[in-house]
Amino acid sequence: MMVNVSIPKVCLNEQRYILDVMLDEFLGLGFNVTVHDEPIIKFSMLGADTNLTVNADFFHKADENWLKKGSMPELPLHDWKTVQDGLNVSLVEDMLPVLYGHAGLVKEGNHWHLNLDVFGSAFFMLSRYEELITQDRDEHDRFPASASVAFKANFLDRPIVNEYLEILWACMHQLWPSLERKKRRFRSLVSCDVDHPIDTAGYSLKRTVFRVGDKLLNDRNVPLAFLDAMNYVFKKFGSDKFDEYRNNIKWIMDVNDKETNRVAFFFIPQQTSTSYESVHGFTEDKMRNLLTKIIQRGHEIGFHPGYETFRFPKNFRMSADILKCVYHKLGVKHSGGRQHYLRYDASVTPKLWDDNGFTYDSSLGFADRAGFRCGVCYEYTMFDLTNRVPLNVKQRPLVAMDCSVISDGYEGLGYTKKAFERFELLKGRCKQFDGDFTLLWHNSFFGNKNSKKFYLGLIPN
Repeated sequence: MMVNVSIPKVCLNEQRYILDVMLDEFLGLGFNVTVHDEPIIKFSMLGADTNLTVNADFFHKADENWLKKGSMPELPLHDWKTVQDGLNVSLVEDMLPVLYGHAGLVKEGNHWHLNLDVFGSAFFMLSRYEELITQDRDEHDRFPASASVAFKANFLDRPIVNEYLEILWACMHQLWPSLERKKRRFRSLVSCDVDHPIDTAGYSLKRTVFRVGDKLLNDRNVPLAFLDAMNYVFKKFGSDKFDEYRNNIKWIMDVNDKETNRVAFFFIPQQTSTSYESVHGFTEDKMRNLLTKIIQRGHEIGFHPGYETFRFPKNFRMSADILKCVYHKLGVKHSGGRQHYLRYDASVTPKLWDDNGFTYDSSLGFADRAGFRCGVCYEYTMFDLTNRVPLNVKQRPLVAMDCSVISDGYEGLGYTKKAFERFELLKGRCKQFDGDFTLLWHNSFFGNKNSKKFYLGLIPN
């Protein structure tokens, strides 16, 4: 059945984009769009005498103040207890933060009005609109979680766009029971950023001695200390037999094969910074053999563009071209990847991925804190905020990264029960909406004696 949607004459590209994402990509509904002179979004069905209208506050604010502070949500946000308005929907908590619009559902006979601005709020989160307004950046020029509205309003751990979608669907389905939504299923999307395919510390006696001492004195990890020492010895003879970074890639494939997970391994093809990258002969036979084994085992090789690519088109393109040559020789199609260090400029980076023909990007998670940077656990089409047009490339939001939860300087929970529960909480919320739990674990992040056991608990579906 076809839904008729009529939208106000403001931000037309943005409205059409978010309607496509929410109604088509997320719900699987067919719809027609017309434009009217009223300030709200109208929904109707041919032959039905019921209709639904939805607040459109964001688009009116944005039309007057595009990418200016006047179009930002006003903090503190108001909350809405949806059950008080007769909506029995799957939410993370009873009280729902309202980004744009107001709390409440007004029912007047056959006409329902949703005060919540579902579409404007979703556009704000999915496009990363706020990141072009709020200028806070960390030492790596990244937009930090602490600067986001989601963090300030305490909903970073909630896929709020999914919750808004459920409210919209509940209204539509109650008014038009014959509507059917697309069926989805939960996916655990496991990935590995291969920042270091080879442990170069093994080439240095000084670094090896330091690392062995650290593992013996601080971590009390005799087996790993022994492996570091053996790695130094064997590298003298040109062997990587005891290189744990290389061996961890095989181990990651082994344990995920048992869970039927297809792992995406993202590689840096070209060094763009001597301080933050150590690219080891990407086109050499040693690397080619590794990439071939990954493909032969049914896993994915993806793009991990270097530190100085996120807003540098030439560096991005040169790196992409190197990887594409490797793809061609291996006989596989290029797909997606993730920015190194999660460096991301919402005004530039999405278009770089699109211009270079990649199908998806999975960079949009915060480095300093796990959670839902985009407010959603579904893959979706990206939007170019600079040129104000939809792109072809999809965003596969990153929900949880190893160091974000575990490492000091970020959440700093270590390999504790609390840390494991944190991963499980986010995973559970993805399951609640039949979404994607995107987990990133580096092959170089297994230096703790508890790390592999911890990882094994996270990868089952």
